[in-house]
Amino acid sequence: MRSIAFHIQTRGTGKTSCAGNVAAGLARRGHKTALIDCDQQGNASSWFLTAPIDRELADILSGEAETAQTLVEAAPGLFLIPVAPLDGSLTAFAETQLIKKPRAFEFLAADLAGLGFEYAVFDCSPSFSQLERAVIGSADEVITPLTPEYFSMDGIEIFTKELARISRAMRRDIRHDKIVCTMINRSFSHHLAFYENLRKLDYRIFTVPQDTRIPKAQIFHQSLYDFDPKAKAVPSFEELIQAITEA
Repeated sequence: MRSIAFHIQTRGTGKTSCAGNVAAGLARRGHKTALIDCDQQGNASSWFLTAPIDRELADILSGEAETAQTLVEAAPGLFLIPVAPLDGSLTAFAETQLIKKPRAFEFLAADLAGLGFEYAVFDCSPSFSQLERAVIGSADEVITPLTPEYFSMDGIEIFTKELARISRAMRRDIRHDKIVCTMINRSFSHHLAFYENLRKLDYRIFTVPQDTRIPKAQIFHQSLYDFDPKAKAVPSFEELIQAITEA
């Protein structure tokens, strides 16, 4: 099983949209996929859930629930491990228990592999707390979404340095060779200029265009694939997914 984390320490870059739609796209290709909501705000959970939950991610990590008990089927082949954003259990676990269980996310990944999952996609919060470090440290790959804004270039430099520290601390070679430029509008000259600057970096650059269907799909608790498979952003997600599956 391969584990992929979407992360950068900046809000509003489309991390959740990328993680959720990539997970949905993998599932549509026949890969049993788990989407793990690791953001205390629970945006991925709000997106895909249509009913109250009994168990959440913090229950697995703390040993109060089995992984199989917590999985919620969001679409054929796509399963969600949710977060209950209002009760603060994930925050409490990260602040009080995670230091005693630094390999909690490695064990979670092992559980998912044992359940037959081929991919685990982690939607991280825009922070570099102990929680995010534990998630990233357990992942095989990190993919960074950016918006076409001037300060995003600083963000990727900071993120790269932090990732290198995590890799050294965990003694792991965490792959980080893909950047997704989200919400790009090629009719804007400053967006094109930003994209050209990105291409100078030593990364594979993918783009996701501005597409009003992406947030509309979330309102209806669906991936973009289920809401409108002909939406203009779908080919962009498909290109990224193809690169992931070929790796």
